[in-house]
This record gives sequence, structure tokens and C-alpha cells, in this order.
Amino acid sequence: MSPVSLLRSTSLRLIAWYAGMFVISVAILLTVVYWITRAALEQQLTDSIDREVSVLVEIYRVRGLEGVERGIQRRVTDLKPPRRYFLLQSAAGEKIEGNLPAMTASEGWGELPIPADEIAATPLADREAGISIMTLGRRLPSGHFILVGENNYRTIKAKEAIVTAVGWGIAITALLAIAGGILLGKGFLRRIEDVNRTSRAIIEGNLSDRVPTRGSGDEMDRLAVNLNAMLDRIESLMESVKRVSDDVAHDLRTPLSRLRHRLEIAAEKARTEKDCGPTIEEAIAEVDAILETFAALLRIAQIEAGTRRAAFGEVNLGQVAAEAVQIYSAVAEDRGQRVMAEIGVPRAIQGDRELLTQMVVNLIENSIRHCPGATQITVGFTGENGEAVLSVADTGPGIPPSEREKVLRRFYRLETSRTTSGSGLGLALVKAVADLHGASIELTGNEPGLKVLVRFPSRHDDRQQPESARRPAASYSPAL
Repeated sequence: MSPVSLLRSTSLRLIAWYAGMFVISVAILLTVVYWITRAALEQQLTDSIDREVSVLVEIYRVRGLEGVERGIQRRVTDLKPPRRYFLLQSAAGEKIEGNLPAMTASEGWGELPIPADEIAATPLADREAGISIMTLGRRLPSGHFILVGENNYRTIKAKEAIVTAVGWGIAITALLAIAGGILLGKGFLRRIEDVNRTSRAIIEGNLSDRVPTRGSGDEMDRLAVNLNAMLDRIESLMESVKRVSDDVAHDLRTPLSRLRHRLEIAAEKARTEKDCGPTIEEAIAEVDAILETFAALLRIAQIEAGTRRAAFGEVNLGQVAAEAVQIYSAVAEDRGQRVMAEIGVPRAIQGDRELLTQMVVNLIENSIRHCPGATQITVGFTGENGEAVLSVADTGPGIPPSEREKVLRRFYRLETSRTTSGSGLGLALVKAVADLHGASIELTGNEPGLKVLVRFPSRHDDRQQPESARRPAASYSPAL
């Protein structure tokens, strides 16, 4: 990806936004830490001064003013960092002891500058940092005044160290956020580029190209899987359209050529209107067959488009199968065949009743048309392992295993000569209806004959079925 495209990418903008938010969050956190630490250091300083004043007051109570004087002398002599300051002065304001000059007595907390003799020895940076003396004054019962102070050097330096740490922390956080964002963004952009590359390949006509997956199961992987499934579906539909176009061209060329030939003969040989009658009737029958083929194609296309899902409702497919058996038993009897129903406890399924009826009818008609006399056709509907299963089995010649998947295609016929009636769309329509309802079709041997199983996914528990769905449908076994 070019630098210009990278700068314009949504990924970079999101990275910058999240990095900014992260830096701001860390800055707020470190600022809170700074103020808490500063308050703790200042509290530590005031506690230290307050304890020292309390000790001197206790010495005065036990040993008197002389004890306080000796205590201050000892403390001034033994001063160790942090630097402390003491003052003991009389009620009249005269200095008695300490390392601070006499001053106006003021009880409570206060702040004094560093003594002049110490300023020269103080580094310029420390002076500019605002180092001063925090003091606490207390008047004794005798009227004398004591003052204890401590410079805030440690507090100032600690604050400076914390501020420096906060600055470095924010800077490092920003760098890590930007670096991490760039690394993550590159990975994200690479995966987006995979999608774009695949899209360009599809546009250029390579319908077999797919978006690579990493097996991580994250959002991008799930997106890639969904895109690949969509591309598989598109490729399948494109192949289906191509195959249908070829089949239409092949299957309709013969009847149209035959129709044209008959009309040409009629135009050449017919002398009267009566002579044209048989030819016209044959032409009408041929056109009707062609129209039926187109109607079946349009119906399959409508089903595959999913437009019939709006008509879904509770359907007792066992009852539908039983009614279809009752209707076609007479048709089978005329051909010397027998159709019977074996309906167990059915499950109500969500579906389009008209399409499901058409599916059952097509399966029965397919067995009747392609099986000889004395064939028995059994239509069953049961529940297996939580599934609703429709079965149509016959004792006819069956279908070779190598051809069972092919017969579900449009226009595919086992009889390549195509001398018998039919368009080869019956089982294709059955598959389209099954796909619309999320069902699977399995063609197996019936030993002898063929058995077609249509398995519908479980949608409801038996206890949730309506009473009409839980009642077993009537079992029909018409006698020939």
C-alpha cells in the first residue's frame, strides 16, 4: 500500500484516535499519581515538623525552659539532612536559642525564606525551584515562643522527579502506542488488501480465487470465511447459469427444429384447412411442452431466489404426503403400479405448503414415470434423531450410484437419446425446494430400486408442536 493510501486509510485514523485516547488516559493517570504523591510528601513534611514541636513542648512540661534550650542546642549542633531550623525567643521577642533570627511571634503554620547565609551556598537551580522553610510556631505557657521549621528541598526534588517521570511516561506511552498501532495496522491492512486482491481477481474473471484465512477465528477470519462462502455461492450460481444456458440451448433446439420442420412440411403439402389440422395440433402440443419447460425453469429460479420464504408457516408434511399418495394411487393403478403411504408421528415444519406439495408430487411422479408395471412405491414421513425425514422408495430399476448426484441437475436425464417425454427438471425442482427449506437430499439404493430421503432440520421440540401436527396422519395403502 502506498504512503498516500496509508495516510488516507480508515485503519490509520482509528490507530491515531485510539493512540491519542490511550496517551490521554495514561497522562490523566500519571497526573493523579503525581498529585497524590505530592500531597503525601507534603503531609510527611508537616507531620515531621509537628512531631518535633510536640517533643519540645513535652520537654518544656517535664524539664522546663532550660530543658527546651538545651534540646534546641543539641538539635542545632547535630543537624543532619533534611535541614531543620529552630528558634526559642522570650515573650518580649528576644532570641534565646536557635539557628533562626528573632521574629514576630506567629502561632501556626507559616513559610520563611532560606536564611541569607545559606543562600550563597544554595545552587541556583534550587533557588529558582522555590526551596523555602515550612514552619510551625507554638507559644509556651510561660509566654516564650518556639518555632520549628524544615526546608522543603526533598519535597521539591521529589516533585521534580515525579514530573520528569510523568513526562517520560507519557512520551514512552505515545511512542509505544504509535509503534503498536502501526504494527497492528499493518497486519489489519494486509488482511484488507487480501480482500481487495481477491475482489480484483473476481472482477477480472477468476471466480475460483478466495480470501486466505489464518485459522485464528477472529473477526477478520470470520469475515473471510463468509466472503468465501458467498463467492462459492456466486461461482455455483454462475456455473449453474452457464449449465442451464447450455442445456436450454441443447434441449430446446430439438423440439423447435422439429416444430419448424413440421410447419414447413405442412406449408408445402397441405392443400386445405383440413390437411393442416393434425400438424397444427402437433405444433400446439410441442409449444405447450416448451412452455412447460420454461415455466419449470422460472419456478426453479424463483425458488432459488428465496422469494417464497415470506409464505412460510407450520406445515404437516406427513399429511401432505398422505394426500399426495391418495391422489396418485389411481394414476399408478392405471400403469399397474401400487403407491402406499407409511406415515408415522409427523413433525410440523416451517415451510411453504404449496412448494412442499410440489416436491412430494414430483418425487411420486418420477417413480411412476420411470418404473415398470408391478412396481411398489412407498411414501414415508418419520422423525429420526430429531429430524423430519420424507422418503419416497420404489422397487424399479433404480439409478446407478455414479449418476445419483447428476440427476439433481437441471435437464440431466439418464436417457441420453431423449426420446421419452420429460424435460429433466423434476428432480432439479425437488432439490431447489429442499435447499429453500434447508433440507438435504440423499439418493440411496432400495435393493431393488431407488430410495430418496429428504431430511429437514429440527426446528421445534415435540412438546411445542400444535395438536394437529402431533396427531398421526391417516395411513393410505390403496389396493390395485
